[in-house]
Amino acid sequence: MKRAQELGLPVTAHAHAHALNAVEQALRVGVDGIEHCTCVTAAGAHVSGEIADRLAASGVAVCATLGTDPAVVTPPEVVAMAARAGLSEAALREGAATLHRAGDRLVAGSDAGLGPAKPHGILPETLVEYVACGIPATAALAAATSVGAEVCGLGRRKGRVGPGFDADLLVVDGDPTTDITVLRRPLAVYRAGNPVSR
Repeated sequence: MKRAQELGLPVTAHAHAHALNAVEQALRVGVDGIEHCTCVTAAGAHVSGEIADRLAASGVAVCATLGTDPAVVTPPEVVAMAARAGLSEAALREGAATLHRAGDRLVAGSDAGLGPAKPHGILPETLVEYVACGIPATAALAAATSVGAEVCGLGRRKGRVGPGFDADLLVVDGDPTTDITVLRRPLAVYRAGNPVSR
């Protein structure tokens, strides 16, 4: 970590097994981002107000890793394993809501490609779940755009619509601030002003 900081390189930590102790270690060494910030202990997933406040004060970017394909039925053995670990959808959503309420730099991420319930292209479901747990649609959208771009070091040219910014656009039929699910049905995608074929 020290060497990366000396070189001006940002570091994002992977909180192994989504564990609270991994989140604590990452926070202690001063990383720039934490993936899987769900704070799992032997009692299950729980983001306390205290840890959320410490994360917010540090300025670290956090990802709650929500977002699954609602059409995929999770196998019963996976549901049972998650239940034994205290990983419920309600607990994960409450954790994301706690991070938001504390003012954490919440970014959108889904762990896409991990398995059938998390295929590539699942990011809209992350935002749908963020809104379902009480995060305003504007904050959910920022987690995937402006905040995400800032965290990646691209905030001066990506993540917003404006003069001097790349024209990276997702065109939808509707207003995602009133119906976030319109993100599931893109009409067109542009990268730097050029249409992307799907």
